[in-house]
Amino acid sequence: MSTATQPTVPAAPRPTWSARIFSLPVLMGLGLMALLVFLSCPGGGPCATVADPDIWWHLRYARHLVETGHFSRADSWTFTVAGVPKVNFEWAAEVPYYFAWRCHGDLGLYLATMLTVGAIVLGIYWLGWMRSGSWKAAFAASVAAALMATVSLGPRTLLFGWLFLAIELAVLWSFAKGRDCSLLLPPLFLVWVNTHGSWFIGFVLMAVFFACGWFEFTWGELYCVRWTARQKRMILAVTAASAAALFVNPWGWRMVVYPLNMAFRQQAIIGHVAEWASLDFHGARGKFVLATFLLLGILQLIRPRRWNLQDLAFALIGIYGALSYTRFLFLAGILLAPLLAVSLSRMRGDPRIPSRGERWVNAAGMAALLAFIVWHAPAEQQLQAGVARTYPQRAIPLVRSLAGRGNLFADIGWAGYFEWNAPQVKEFADTREDIFLRRGVLGDYIRATQMRDTFAILNKYRIQYVLLEEKDPVTYLLEHSAGWKTTYDDGEAVMFERVP
Repeated sequence: MSTATQPTVPAAPRPTWSARIFSLPVLMGLGLMALLVFLSCPGGGPCATVADPDIWWHLRYARHLVETGHFSRADSWTFTVAGVPKVNFEWAAEVPYYFAWRCHGDLGLYLATMLTVGAIVLGIYWLGWMRSGSWKAAFAASVAAALMATVSLGPRTLLFGWLFLAIELAVLWSFAKGRDCSLLLPPLFLVWVNTHGSWFIGFVLMAVFFACGWFEFTWGELYCVRWTARQKRMILAVTAASAAALFVNPWGWRMVVYPLNMAFRQQAIIGHVAEWASLDFHGARGKFVLATFLLLGILQLIRPRRWNLQDLAFALIGIYGALSYTRFLFLAGILLAPLLAVSLSRMRGDPRIPSRGERWVNAAGMAALLAFIVWHAPAEQQLQAGVARTYPQRAIPLVRSLAGRGNLFADIGWAGYFEWNAPQVKEFADTREDIFLRRGVLGDYIRATQMRDTFAILNKYRIQYVLLEEKDPVTYLLEHSAGWKTTYDDGEAVMFERVP
C-alpha cells in the first residue's frame, strides 16, 4: 500500500548581493539623502547650513578639552559671569564636530551634519519598514520626517540625541516583537547623557513604553498586551541599569538634573529663543505639519487599523511636542513617521527581488542620485559665504583689537562667533543662556535690547563698546545719543564707543 506524499513547496529564491544593492529600497534610501542635500542648500548660492550660533562655543569647548585633556568647569570667556560653574552636558557631541572642523573647516562641519541627519532619516526609513513591512510606505513617511528635520538642519549637538532616540525605538519595538536587545539601553543612555540633555525624553519614552505593558485590555480599536513575567524582570533590571548609567558623567548628579532645571527654572530662555516658540501655522512648515497630522487622522477613518497603547502614547507625545515647540518637530518626525508608515502600508506593488533588467534601471537611478548629491552639495566657498552673511566677519579684526581696552556689548547671536574667532576678547553674554540667566545677565541683555533701561544697563556693566546690527533699534538710539560715537560701520554691523 503506497502512501501519498505531500507536494514539496519550492523555497523562495534568495536575493544575490547585486539584487540587494541595486534594489528599489536602496534606491529610495539614496533618494532620501539627495532630498536632505537639496534641503540643506536649495538655492545654490551662499549656504548658511553651518552658521548655527551655538556651534562656535561648542568648538571652543571641544578645543579646550582636546588640547588640555581637562573639562572647562567654570566660565572664563565673559566678564559678566567669569568664574561661575558651568555644566557642559553636550561635551561628547562637541568633539566630533571639532575634529570635523579641524580636518575640513566649514565643509567638515557640513559633512558631519549631513551624515548625522542622514543616519537619523535612514533610521526612520528602516523603522518605518520594521513597523509596516512596506518599503514604499516607509519611504513616503520618511519624506515627511525629512521635511520636519529641516528645523534642526545644522551642526547641532541635539542631532546626536535624535540619533540615539531612533536607536532606542528600534530596541523597544524589537522587544515588543520578542527580539530582546534591551541590554543595549544602559550603554546607550550612558553615551546619551554625556552627549545631550534629550536623554530625558528618551528615558520618559522608555518608561511609558514599558509601563503600558503592565496592562492588558481591548477597547474598540485600542488594545494593550501584558508583558510576560520574564519580560517584566528584564524591564526592571534594564531600567535600573539605565538609571544608574546616567550618573557616569563628569558632573555627576548635576548633569542628570539639568534637563529638569531647563524645563522648570529657565522659562526666560524658553520665552526668548525662537525655536522654543509654538509652531507657526501661517508658514509653509506649519501648514505641512498640520497636513501630515490630518493625513494620519484621515487614514484612520478610511482605513481603520488597531492601535496598541504604546503607539498611541508615542503619537500623542509627538503631536504635543510639535504643536508646543518648533524645536520638537524633529522629535515628532521620528515618533510619527513609522506609525504613519503603518497606516500607509496597504499601498500595492511593494518592491520584490529585482530582475536583471530592473537592477540596471535601479543602478542608473542611483548613479543619477549620486551625481545630484555631488552637484548640489555646497562647496567650501558657499559655506564660508553663508557664514559671512550671518556674522560680521569683516569686523573680526576690529573686535580683536579691543582686547584689554574695555568691555564690549554685542549681539548675543554673534558672541559665540567672536569667542571662536577672537578669543582674547571677553564677551558680555552668549547663547549658553542658562549660565547668564542665573546671574541676571540674560534679563539685563533682553531689557537693554528691548529699549528698556538701555543706558542704565550699559552703565551698570561699564560698557565701553557696543557692536550691533545696523537695523537694531539700539543702534538708532546710540546714533542719536550725545554719549556715544560711531567708530565703525560696514553696512551690516555698527560699532559705538562711549564718549569720554
